Amino acid sequence: MKKTQMRKWAIAGTAALLMLGSVTTAYAKEHKEDYRAVFDAQYYYDQNPDLQETIGMNPEALFEHFASAGAKEGRSGNAEFNLKAYIYNNPDLFLAYKKNLSDYCLHYATIGKQEGRVALRQEEQGNIIGSWTTYYDETVPRAINVRLAAQRINGKILQPGERMSFCDSSMSRTVANGYVSAPLIKGYGIGGGICQVSSTLYAAMCQALMPAIERHPHSKPISYLPVGLDATISEGYLDLKFANNFDKPIQILTSTVDGALTVTIQFYDGSESVAIVETTGNWIEKNGRWWYDKGNGVYLQNGWYWVDGDRDGNAECYYFDADGWMAADCVTADGYHVDKNGAWVVDGQVQKKQV
Repeated sequence: MKKTQMRKWAIAGTAALLMLGSVTTAYAKEHKEDYRAVFDAQYYYDQNPDLQETIGMNPEALFEHFASAGAKEGRSGNAEFNLKAYIYNNPDLFLAYKKNLSDYCLHYATIGKQEGRVALRQEEQGNIIGSWTTYYDETVPRAINVRLAAQRINGKILQPGERMSFCDSSMSRTVANGYVSAPLIKGYGIGGGICQVSSTLYAAMCQALMPAIERHPHSKPISYLPVGLDATISEGYLDLKFANNFDKPIQILTSTVDGALTVTIQFYDGSESVAIVETTGNWIEKNGRWWYDKGNGVYLQNGWYWVDGDRDGNAECYYFDADGWMAADCVTADGYHVDKNGAWVVDGQVQKKQV
């Protein structure tokens, strides 16, 4: 029996063990030769002018680059397969293989191509590089913590090389910050449940091939994600930390709708990336500054939102900083103009969106 066949059958049982690392998360052990199944030296040379200058038409050196770095960077080894696209478009494989990257290549060459699986980036994917959804019970106090932590990382933009700490971004788990008591792995505590947000973010990171600088698994299996895709936090002790390892800005977007938590990581090009229209909250003023309260201690922050605050059927677009304060009468950090009421304007005209 061939070794590749034996290994392929064993993947589902061993992937979880390979993912249980310590603080720094690296890629699982690679089987470099499996990359050859999706590699064409001439194609790789023709598609990468930078490598033409630095490596030249040296097939083995080009393969070494593809297997060690190029595939993870999103470069295609041939005209029909892209590793990142294969991971994104085949979530069942992601659950089985997780970060065993060479096994995706082997799967496509031996099974996936015959099955007609999507192996190239699709137009509808847009700027998205990773996205994952988990589910929670909306009827229990824990849901408040899930929604609040998700809201606090929503819209976060990271420049190339910039780092993010989930604990810092989600703020201290205190009653003053809006968190409530809910079940933990052991017992109850303020902020119970926000590990679902850090874990869903980590799953999206894995899909985007973004390694963690710091990540810790739970002490026992959790219900909303398979072993190896979770990331527990404990303020002051355990955190989820990572950096933007791409050469362009990325943005984190979250949504909590009908008990579904989705975390999406996308390339940020500075254009409008507002997916949420808020109609149920209320504007709150304090010392001449404004913030938008969605209720249950959740407020808008870290990005742009369409808000129909006066319920007239037309939403205006507003920018909120990391602390939830609305920007007004200025140019925002990403270069857009807002008027004295905080609404986004173009050539003096308030931009509106029909609800």
